[in-house]
Amino acid sequence: MEQESFYVVWNQRGGNPIKRHNTCEEARQEARRLSQENPCIEFFVLRAVEGITYREDPWRIRSFCKK
Repeated sequence: MEQESFYVVWNQRGGNPIKRHNTCEEARQEARRLSQENPCIEFFVLRAVEGITYREDPWRIRSFCKK
């Protein structure tokens, strides 16, 4: 079942992304804000393409890409 994708902002030096952004532009704005607060650190806007959860059946896979 396809769902709406979401975006996160990530950098190599930091921890895991903690906020989902509904649009690429929202994530871009957040990346700009973070880069201003952290000069010389590169931030990446990433788009979710799939979510996988291990369960007893054993996998739940959610696709965020149109096939």
